[in-house]
Amino acid sequence: MAENPFTKVLATPLGDMIAEMGIGVAQAQYAIDAKTIENLKQIYSLDDELLKEMRRIGYRPTWYVIPEAEAEISMALTVQQSIGSDRKVKTEIKGTTVDASYQNQYDFKIEGASKLKLTFRPVPAPLEIDNMQVVPLLSGIPLGEAKVLLEKIGIEFKVAPANAKDSAIVSSTKPVAGAFIDAGNVVTVGV
Repeated sequence: MAENPFTKVLATPLGDMIAEMGIGVAQAQYAIDAKTIENLKQIYSLDDELLKEMRRIGYRPTWYVIPEAEAEISMALTVQQSIGSDRKVKTEIKGTTVDASYQNQYDFKIEGASKLKLTFRPVPAPLEIDNMQVVPLLSGIPLGEAKVLLEKIGIEFKVAPANAKDSAIVSSTKPVAGAFIDAGNVVTVGV
């Protein structure tokens, strides 16, 4: 029987295989966190009626975490030894995932199936996020309404020019809508 050229390519050191699974879980968690931050920024920077209402009530997206990832993979293990240039014997365990093709080609007998189980649970936001605020979209609304919103969500502000009437329309903020600021930083509201 001719050797399958892909078998050697698919045989991976066991440690590398385990590390790749861990990296995959870490990348998934990063993507979830990045999406939560993106959602938070959108809520406070886009001009949409629903988002305005969410801003008004001080809504914040829920943070999720993957507290556990379980993978069960059927594989064939091989032990390979080689002698390095330093004349020391190096032993390496390699794993090859077992699928129907592998079972048929090598008449490999195995019972079982691959299984991936993820559990998502809501968790509190990272502690640092409690010390941060997102500048809301204020452009186009009356200054009086902008002041009420900023006070409600706890963002300190100053108005430029300082003598502007509450009926004046907000034209800009510094920093811009959607930007993260540390709690206690002052946002300049321009009219």
